[in-house]
Amino acid sequence: MTSQTSTVPAYTGWQDLYRKKWDWDAVFWGTHCVDCYPGNCPMRVYVKDGIVWREEQSGSFDTIEPGVPDFNPMGCQKGASWSQSLYGPDRVMYPLKRAGERGEGKWTRISWDQALGEIADSMIDAIEEQGPHAIVHEGTPEMATVAPTGRFFSTFGGLGLDLNGSINDFSIGLYETFGKFSPVSSADDWFHSEVVLIWHMNPIYTRIPFYHFIAEARYNGAEVINISPDINPSHTHADIQVPIKGATDQAFGLAMVQVMFEENIADWKFLKEQTDFGYLVRTDNQRYLRQTDVEGQGREDQMYQWVPGQGLKLADRGSVFLKGVDIALEGVFDVKLADGATVQVTPVYSLLKKKLDSEYTPEKQQAITGVNPDVVRTVARKVAAKRTNIMLGYNACKFYHGDLIERVQCLVLAASGNWGKKGTGIRCWAAGMHDGLFISSNKPGPGAANTEIVLAGRDAAVAAMKATDPTMTTEIAVRELGMLASRMEASGGGPGGGPTGSSTVPAMMWYYQGGYRDRWNKKEWGDESLPRKFDDYFNEAVEKGWWLGMDKPRPEEPPRVLIECGGNMLRRTRGGKTALLPTLWQKLKTIVTIDFRMSQTALYADYFLPAAQHYEKVSFHIPTPHVMNLTFSDKAANPAGEAKNEWSLYAALLTAMAERAKARGLTEYTDRKGYTRRYADLPAYYSMNGYLLDEDKMADEAIRDSALAGTLPMGTNLDTLREKGHVRFIDWGLTPMALAQASPIAANETHVPFRDHTESGHPFPTYARRAQFYIDHPWFLEAGEQLPTWKPNPKMGGDLPLGMTSGHNRWSIHTMNQGNWVILGTHRGEAEVSVNPDDAAARGVSDGDLIRVYNDVSSFKVHARVAPNVRPGQVVSYNGWAGFQYPDWSGANEIEPGMVKWIGFAGGYGHLRHLGTEWQPVPSDRWVSCDFEKVN
Repeated sequence: MTSQTSTVPAYTGWQDLYRKKWDWDAVFWGTHCVDCYPGNCPMRVYVKDGIVWREEQSGSFDTIEPGVPDFNPMGCQKGASWSQSLYGPDRVMYPLKRAGERGEGKWTRISWDQALGEIADSMIDAIEEQGPHAIVHEGTPEMATVAPTGRFFSTFGGLGLDLNGSINDFSIGLYETFGKFSPVSSADDWFHSEVVLIWHMNPIYTRIPFYHFIAEARYNGAEVINISPDINPSHTHADIQVPIKGATDQAFGLAMVQVMFEENIADWKFLKEQTDFGYLVRTDNQRYLRQTDVEGQGREDQMYQWVPGQGLKLADRGSVFLKGVDIALEGVFDVKLADGATVQVTPVYSLLKKKLDSEYTPEKQQAITGVNPDVVRTVARKVAAKRTNIMLGYNACKFYHGDLIERVQCLVLAASGNWGKKGTGIRCWAAGMHDGLFISSNKPGPGAANTEIVLAGRDAAVAAMKATDPTMTTEIAVRELGMLASRMEASGGGPGGGPTGSSTVPAMMWYYQGGYRDRWNKKEWGDESLPRKFDDYFNEAVEKGWWLGMDKPRPEEPPRVLIECGGNMLRRTRGGKTALLPTLWQKLKTIVTIDFRMSQTALYADYFLPAAQHYEKVSFHIPTPHVMNLTFSDKAANPAGEAKNEWSLYAALLTAMAERAKARGLTEYTDRKGYTRRYADLPAYYSMNGYLLDEDKMADEAIRDSALAGTLPMGTNLDTLREKGHVRFIDWGLTPMALAQASPIAANETHVPFRDHTESGHPFPTYARRAQFYIDHPWFLEAGEQLPTWKPNPKMGGDLPLGMTSGHNRWSIHTMNQGNWVILGTHRGEAEVSVNPDDAAARGVSDGDLIRVYNDVSSFKVHARVAPNVRPGQVVSYNGWAGFQYPDWSGANEIEPGMVKWIGFAGGYGHLRHLGTEWQPVPSDRWVSCDFEKVN
């Protein structure tokens, strides 16, 4: 080539490539709309010749509260190298069809027309043979897929599984205590803490963009206390390490509370007002004293307190404040009932104190936890004296008795008065505020007028619900409406009476279709103290109608089509291939994976449809109180290859359904609730006659609708977000998770939940209308769990000497980044488990050896990382390795029995009712019984 025609510059070394990083055609705002919760890191995305070249942290946040550090810079190594996964060797960019057996790894590239036509035929077959509910999808928290997938399944009437029942990020103990599981402070509020308890979290791994607030709080004088069985990375910057035996946290926390009571350093006023400690319990049956007991009529959920010198007082259901009246916390009192009988009653606090003094002194807990009594007293005194913040992750909820762990953590905060003020509290996760995303995809057509119709209907429903009980707050009314809607949608009828999809909790499908009934009925793998077997509880729950409408899919109606979009069932499900391939997989005629790379589930699917990646579509991150912003991600480049965004993909699939139905002479079908749908109408209904298929219009509509709903400043639109990349929310809106914060929003203050409860006296959405530590549901009484208590962890998987635990790894958002070459260069580059040196030596294992980890369920092979920070008897397998990174494509989840605690099926009692992502049975995977041996 002559110099006159050459346009390629000479390459003189790596310096040329480095300089070219500063040469681009355009810059866009981007983020990674995956479940890297809380995430929301705004990035600047650089594009050259239509290719995403690189990204970098924007560092674009303003100071919120004077004197408090800002959020900058935000970001992590995954986000800073995400662009490498757009064009990496593991990216799948074309539709594929299975060529061999499922899991054989043989695929054929096919056209979109062929893929959509064949999948459409399989969906039509399922509809004609059983009904649309035979087509199932698993939930996902990824914002780019939630709205389009939900609308797609609602359009034809499919069955959706509650995402939190699959992933189990449901803090059931918080829910049992507060009637909600999602209190979340903004991360900058951590700076106000004086004591930080890192307790079932590893924030140095899992809160990379936000950890600086903990470090800055420490510079500001806070003490950081790390409570964990292993010396995890977060201990490095802690002031105190509490090395506790695994699954014994309840005993440690209860002993701390015993110290606070014994030394009279508890916050007594706080306890009397915020909790049920003053509620009277009958000594004859251990049930609350109710208005129906005393008066023979009235409310069954109206309880009593005792006023010294006066007697019975009806507990105020509309306010937690005592308004100058003092109530008794101790004593035994005689009360005459409506039937003339006299019973003795005593306050909840009296029962709890008696239990703590007899079972959980610092000395008595040591035999359970291994923690020195002096450590218990030291930590208890610090917590009682200072603003204390519990850093709770999504670890405790994954223990079999995780609800008891979390109830005890809440009790520690209650005894010390540590919620509802800055620098205090506990957390799980919450999403909400971007109400427009769901308004715009559920209203009859585009435009502000249609938005006003939806908002007016919503406001009318809230007002009507409040009219049934004047003591309801807006939060409680919205939750009640959500529970009603959950049942209606589970049955296939929408809140407005129109056709929609149906839903259920995953535990029902695992029980009926996944073979888990046999596992859950193994008494030796569950709570051996129970007087009845698992099936007795399950059958009672079903017979009493506690899960009416969600008791599906029944054995006689197996699912026929599974569509995975944003999920990964074979890796996510506890039990994985071992449980599902011989059961559910045999019943599924068609399995479709929509993804950007091969997942464990995709390897055992029939079709792979390539999805657009982040930076290739317009989307938003999960809007959360953790950051208080709506974070925008723009379309910086066209989807690679033939990948499609979810909205256009589903629209094309519905069009194929309409065409195939017409060719087969089919016009309409009726679902199990009697709604009739015409195949020809499905595409137009889904897309609002094409309106939702324009990414810019869809995003702009959602943003404007959020502004109309009052959660974003008026005037916010797609253009303003393209300028700044994020915008701060100004109100909670009307979704249950957002309203669960129960606090005002201020433009110049950090956010902390529960201020409405502590400053304004708003009641909690519990059965007791206060933080509820005594639960007198018959199942709780039968199990001895009416009060928080310690129970030994079950031998899930067999009677073996070791316990496998887990946590989120540092290198990948679940499995998404495991194939990224940049990330692979930051660790050993292969799946591993960490084991204690003594345990390894006893089994002849050295660092790097291939071992087989096994129990009575199954086994998997993996390389050992011999590490002295791991507790003897513990095996640490971090979450996120892809199944195909292990020999035989079998990962750590293969040995997890997937046990659920029977208590999750309880119902018929106040707040113990299903609401989307909330009350339901959830799987356990922490401290699974196991052992390991060297593979020769």
